[in-house]
Amino acid sequence: MFCFFLLVLFLQHSACIILNRTVISPANYSVPYQGFVNSSVEYIYEFSNEDSSIKNFGPPRVTVLTKNATIYNPLMVTTRQPKELLSWKLPLAVETESEEENYMNTSRTLCYDILRGSKLTTYKRIEHDNPIVTLSTSSKGNVDFTVTVDFPKYFHLQHSIDYPVNISPSAPQYFFYNFTSSSNLTSLKARESNYDTVILEVNSEDQICTIISIQNVSCPVFDLNQDITFRGFYETFTTKGGITIPKYKFPYGFYIVFVAKANDYDCTKELTPSVQGDRTKKLYLTIKPSITYADYVFAVIITFCCIGGFYIIFGLFFFLCSRTNNVPRQMQYAVDNDTTITSLNSRTLRIAGQSRTERTEDSGAANLDSQSLDETDYDHIQEIEFDREMRLCRSQPVLSDLARKPPKVLAKKSYLYLYNVLTVALFYGLPVVQLVITYQKVLNETGEQDLCYYNFLCAHPLGFLSDFNHVFSNIGYVLLGILFLFITYNRELTHKDQDFDRQYGIPQHYGLFYAMGVALIMEGVLSGSYHVCPSQTNFQFDSSFMYVMAVLCMIKLYQNRHPDINANAYSTFGVLAIAIVLGMIGIFENTEEFWIFFVTLHILTCFYLSIKVYYMGCWKLSKQLSTKFCIIKNNSFIDMASLQRLGHVVKHDFWAGPLNILKPCYKARFVMLLTGNLCNYALATYALTYHPKNFAVFLLLVFMSNTLLYFFFYIIMKYLHKESVKIVTWIFLIISTICAITAMYFFLHKAISWSKTPAQSRTFNIECKLLRFYDYHDIWHFLSAIGMFFTFMVLLTMDDDLSHTHHDFIPVF
Repeated sequence: MFCFFLLVLFLQHSACIILNRTVISPANYSVPYQGFVNSSVEYIYEFSNEDSSIKNFGPPRVTVLTKNATIYNPLMVTTRQPKELLSWKLPLAVETESEEENYMNTSRTLCYDILRGSKLTTYKRIEHDNPIVTLSTSSKGNVDFTVTVDFPKYFHLQHSIDYPVNISPSAPQYFFYNFTSSSNLTSLKARESNYDTVILEVNSEDQICTIISIQNVSCPVFDLNQDITFRGFYETFTTKGGITIPKYKFPYGFYIVFVAKANDYDCTKELTPSVQGDRTKKLYLTIKPSITYADYVFAVIITFCCIGGFYIIFGLFFFLCSRTNNVPRQMQYAVDNDTTITSLNSRTLRIAGQSRTERTEDSGAANLDSQSLDETDYDHIQEIEFDREMRLCRSQPVLSDLARKPPKVLAKKSYLYLYNVLTVALFYGLPVVQLVITYQKVLNETGEQDLCYYNFLCAHPLGFLSDFNHVFSNIGYVLLGILFLFITYNRELTHKDQDFDRQYGIPQHYGLFYAMGVALIMEGVLSGSYHVCPSQTNFQFDSSFMYVMAVLCMIKLYQNRHPDINANAYSTFGVLAIAIVLGMIGIFENTEEFWIFFVTLHILTCFYLSIKVYYMGCWKLSKQLSTKFCIIKNNSFIDMASLQRLGHVVKHDFWAGPLNILKPCYKARFVMLLTGNLCNYALATYALTYHPKNFAVFLLLVFMSNTLLYFFFYIIMKYLHKESVKIVTWIFLIISTICAITAMYFFLHKAISWSKTPAQSRTFNIECKLLRFYDYHDIWHFLSAIGMFFTFMVLLTMDDDLSHTHHDFIPVF
């Protein structure tokens, strides 16, 4: 009995050995091997090859295919090398945003110590280790497999060569590049490039979403969807991609890893059903050397030389023109001038019907500037404002009707714009700079290139900045803004005779001009801050002071003929604050409801401002819904105190003649406001119809279009009233227009688009176009800075032809 029991144990043990069979087979490279595995059978392939030349291709690549493995009973693949172990299973599950895709075939490139522990900056190409591939499963039924181990056609990449690559979500690939020292190059052209910093450029014809990763030459290599972002630099792309790679971060070279995504959500941010079938992506990669630091220095020096030359040439030109056309702006000069006295006498005859009381009040108001502004003076100013509303209703108002406040009051009111813009610049600019520097540090530490929308094909790093050239190209705004401040200061020094300025020429509010110069400087600072890490969330930094400049230009134009009723600094910057808030909301909530709210607010604002401009500030709406305004009919004045009385006026006008209702009191202003409202209604219709994604640019378009419309209206009205524009102003205007048109060309040929996803933005990336350092957007920076500077110069010199014209002969329009 005991012997029988031993026999049974022996037979069971023998059966287990037979059932758990391991097949060990020697194998050759590039030969496909097929078989079946189950819970009792596994295969082990030991690869070797006597052909030594094949070992220089790089690491082996294992391709495994199965047809009947399942998620619950997968085919397990394990590869072993002396120092490395890599395993995966089939079907290979690739997670997406909405589901999980399973792939029945995989291709993985094995990793090996490419430096063999050497810490030399130049590596020696070594032989790979022969791998051992094991295939097994826990399935009781047979699971088929086909396994092939071969070598990639190329693995060690050279610069300036196009390499075709095929990848899929289950078949990633990676390659190796080692930095080439320029001292080892013999070509003069090659020595002119920087091989310590290279640019990886990738192009593809299909839209399959892909991730590029730049990793250190160490094992393991993260080449799956779930782990590719664990190390190094990485970014998404569809048809075009690029990364700038410095040697100091990868001293021993780097791996370039490509992984195709199972769907396109990471590139489009749109949840679409996964496309079943082949997602094989074909791409071409090229590694190009970057520019040398001599190119950096050359581009920077050329930029400063051009701006310095502009300072000298323009300064001499403007100084000579000012000296040639200089006429003393002194009251003594005006008194001694016979022409001026004759003009004043004719004005006296023209207003002979004016009451003695009004002339006395005018004289008292004119002398206010020679006294200190105490409480009595301010009470007098309030009386002037009351009388002003009466005179505003004249059919042909002149500047003296709207310039009765003392120059000291107007100057203080003007400088409030400067104080407000400096306050906004300080409290808005400092957090912006702090924030973008934090963005840059996060990008440098995490390696996530999708954080910032760079033009990677023309992004030249310097220090901790990843895109120095786009930051530096904003220097034009800063330096030209400083130049405009100097010109304004020099002009102010020549206008110190307030008795003269109170009676002659357009009142010069120099605080407004100073505010415009500071706004131009801050546009350069904030645009440079935005380009430290451009993205959708911080584009408002780039556009905020564009709003300020557009509004200040409009305010200055209106102030020329309406100095007493011009908008004050507090209301102006209150409107700008609302605009910036709307810009922020428009970036995050670009919805139908938001656009309806914005368009409603836009139309109501246009209606309110139209009434204020048409009646020159006389129209008011009280709490009792009563209205007070001036209506001119046959040179008569009617003071309406309620909406009911307005109805009576309309009724009487209709009985006098039906067309009288449609006849405007102020034809020029009516035409201007009608045109402006039509343009704004067109913009509102476009906004409701298309919902432009780039709300910040659309809002800037609203401001700029209204400013340009009023600007052209102003010039036309000058010539209709027999005024002129000096040649130097026309020169400034022509240069500004040329710069604006060419700048818009370069702006529209954009190199990035923050309104899209990072991967979609890279499709716009272009190589540098100027000095191997600047692209189209940098050229836009320079041209727009020049254009804005000359626009400010136009505003500064627009009414120089009226510098010695008495206020009584300057029409208001």
